[in-house]
Amino acid sequence: MDIIDDNRIILPFKYSVFFLIVVLFITIPSEGAIEQRGQLISIAAGDHHILNAENCPGFYYSTTSGTYYETLELTFAEDGFIDTGDAIYTSKITSGSTAFFGKKYKVLEDGLLSESLISSGSRDLQRGNDFDLGHGCKLVLQGINGNYALLELQKNSVQVTTKTVEEGSKFNFTTEVDGKEYVILEGTLEKVLDSRDPIVRLKSVNHYSDTPRRIEKGDEYGKFEVSSVTNKSIELKNKAPIRMQPGDHITVLDNLIDLRVADTVYRACSYNMTQDTIKSYKIRGTSLTVNRSDSYPDSCNWTADSFGMLFYDPEYDLSTESLSITLDAGNDWVPEGGLVYESLPVKVTYENPEMMDYGTDWFNQGYSVLGWNGEEYAYLGTDRGIVNILLEEDEKILYPNEEYDLKEGYILKVTDLASDKACLTLSRNKLPVYSSIISPGKSADLGTHTFLYKKELNGVEVPLFSVYVDSVIQGDELSAVNLKHLLHFSDSPLELNYGKEYGELTIVETYPKLRLENKHVVWSGSDINVTEDIWIGRFEKKTAGNLFVTFYPYMNKVENVRSILPSVSSWSIPAMSIEEYLIGV
Repeated sequence: MDIIDDNRIILPFKYSVFFLIVVLFITIPSEGAIEQRGQLISIAAGDHHILNAENCPGFYYSTTSGTYYETLELTFAEDGFIDTGDAIYTSKITSGSTAFFGKKYKVLEDGLLSESLISSGSRDLQRGNDFDLGHGCKLVLQGINGNYALLELQKNSVQVTTKTVEEGSKFNFTTEVDGKEYVILEGTLEKVLDSRDPIVRLKSVNHYSDTPRRIEKGDEYGKFEVSSVTNKSIELKNKAPIRMQPGDHITVLDNLIDLRVADTVYRACSYNMTQDTIKSYKIRGTSLTVNRSDSYPDSCNWTADSFGMLFYDPEYDLSTESLSITLDAGNDWVPEGGLVYESLPVKVTYENPEMMDYGTDWFNQGYSVLGWNGEEYAYLGTDRGIVNILLEEDEKILYPNEEYDLKEGYILKVTDLASDKACLTLSRNKLPVYSSIISPGKSADLGTHTFLYKKELNGVEVPLFSVYVDSVIQGDELSAVNLKHLLHFSDSPLELNYGKEYGELTIVETYPKLRLENKHVVWSGSDINVTEDIWIGRFEKKTAGNLFVTFYPYMNKVENVRSILPSVSSWSIPAMSIEEYLIGV
């Protein structure tokens, strides 16, 4: 969503925000960007927050056990100001494992970390169909003799070493680093099947980098410096004060944490963006845990504060979506009406003052914004659907005959330009649909300076595209027109009628808010498909005789699995799932 200026007023409230960007570094071939926002926090003077993988995307997190290692502790001495040493990044070490800057590592010794490249629960390996471990490495089944299998580790198709492993036994392969031997591949040979096409079953396979990274006290990472390295943790602190002013965009931890400041109110949200872009991904929201051993119903609720894939306007603290789940006491069934998704439209005024008296009910004095599946839409009214808001831009300099792509096939051009007027033409699929000559001016006399293209959608006259012509810029060799308050709606409404089904939900209300509920009981023992792209996952833990179940929402955007899965043959089980690649195992 484009940043909007201070002239836009949100009804019934107006806020500005500060927000925190967490960058998850993923080096994969890519085609589509990932951007994810986390929880919202206040960063006024005296505020103290601890961000970790349960509430902040980007840090490593296991969705099978809830294990995480990283925390970022922030203490604000003043509004938007963190003093030296008051931003503390800690990576704890547990059972020889840790995470550092969003990636999981095996700890070889104090400060020497080997990245965890593969973590596979169970998979089959057939002779002739190698286990691609990535980074040029692969595990090859060379043959079987009774209950024994001959396994070979290769790098760049060259043999590194071989081992004969008995069925039911553990195995490992090592490498030498600074004169010491370290394990880089380990697992268990669970089953051997000696047949014409020999095959073995492997479990608990872990592959680590053979080029470990060393972290030492005094190493610098952006504005942070390593303050201690022990067998229990690695700690970094900011070596200089961090000060945020309105409009700032500050890198704090390189490739992990950025800070982006909004206008006036010190409120923050975490962001997660890949340095590269990919086409297939799952992105997780804040985890919530309930005790299933008691006799009371349990519930979890997520909004844009806790699930970053829900729609949120960071400039004005505007969010509309919520998701909740309520379980019956004593079992894992979600009763009818226990799974709820809601989105409440919020009226916003036009940035362009000439659009205020547009006239049509749903677009007079402004338009109603709501989120759907995490994207921003305009509400057309009861049972008339919603339309995507394709463009909200403050200002644009457009040169004669330059084509400005407005999406969905629409193009805006300045087809003629004089000192006191501009001829604008709107085309779709290269065919003109509307043209008008507009005289720019300093005052916003009603209707005088606005190029407006209307279209009726589901019985509603929608201001499909509008722009305020502010001035004509005349040059000796090159002229242009200065445009302001560009606003473009999609002309393809999404129908959201009463009774329509999405995932496990059914639309039960379309006015004054959009509400979807489950009309039948839902088993929560597996992932729940809430709407088109939103899911709820879960995992269990037993502690002190009590059963604790952790739920977490995630957005499912799987378009091209091969773009991120390690390459394996059609006979093999993939080395890891998409979810495992992005948010851990």
